[in-house]
Amino acid sequence: MNPVSEELINLDMRKVKWGIIGTGRIAGEFASDFQFVDNAELVAVASRSQSSADEFATRFGLVKAYDSYEKLYADPEIDAIYVATPHNFHFENSKAALTAGKAVLCEKPITVNPQDFEELRAFAQEKDCYLMEGMWSYFHPAIQKAQQWVNEGRIGKLVQVKADFGYAVPFDAESRMYSPKLAGGALLDMGIYPIAMAWLFMRKDPKELHVICHKASTGVDDDVNILFDYGDETANLATSFRSKLNNNLFVIGTEATIRIPFFWKASECFLYQGDEQIDYFNDGRKSIGFNHELQAVSQDILDGKKQSDIMPHSNSAKLQELMAKVSGKF
Repeated sequence: MNPVSEELINLDMRKVKWGIIGTGRIAGEFASDFQFVDNAELVAVASRSQSSADEFATRFGLVKAYDSYEKLYADPEIDAIYVATPHNFHFENSKAALTAGKAVLCEKPITVNPQDFEELRAFAQEKDCYLMEGMWSYFHPAIQKAQQWVNEGRIGKLVQVKADFGYAVPFDAESRMYSPKLAGGALLDMGIYPIAMAWLFMRKDPKELHVICHKASTGVDDDVNILFDYGDETANLATSFRSKLNNNLFVIGTEATIRIPFFWKASECFLYQGDEQIDYFNDGRKSIGFNHELQAVSQDILDGKKQSDIMPHSNSAKLQELMAKVSGKF
């Protein structure tokens, strides 16, 4: 047997070196899950404030803390950048990282309208760089187990998807949740998840859609109920800043029903036939759950891919399209 070359060994052992822009809650949760992956290393963080970057770097043991995003983009050691800034900055931050030749994983929603996403997708292709929207839910083993149950015919014919995501968010006109200047609103912040679940399981466009929307005094949506009518199937979706919703996903068939609590960060799923539970899955993880996405994206980058098979550009384009149709009914 021929000996394995040193080059192949080094390639196998290589880790993608990551940087994060933004130091908020989601950036911290993402950073904390690096301990659960074996093909990625978090090296640097960038903030508009040196003190914020330093605090983040200290908390996660990073060797580099930058006081500008531009310094991180220019760092030759960094392979990939995680964009964890407010929604309205996603387009410009992602484009700047791509301009520097970095792979980009951008928090959802990757942009705030379909036109911006199409421009960003084309730019990533022009720069020959990896780009993915951070729809971490699609990578959770519990969501993938539910897909397996559906594909195996265990629920019979799919009839309905029901998904709610809502929490009472105290009103603050200047916050990223409620400020139109920061692309606020429940649909972009939380509502993308129910819509993403409808697309994941239905995989087709609704023939009709009906929307009931309530708006906060700033003009952004703070409570949205959506009905997608596919003909023989429906998706009932809701999101809210006004109240806590049931925060479950139900995938309902003629023979059985799947329930996934807290589906956007799913760790378990239940299969019911009538009122009887007939199967159950729990991933048993100790992580928050970003590690599944991080491991997959890092492997894509090591393999030279330019987009994900699980969350390809076409999925992001579809989510942007559906959200635009929903918001057009406000």
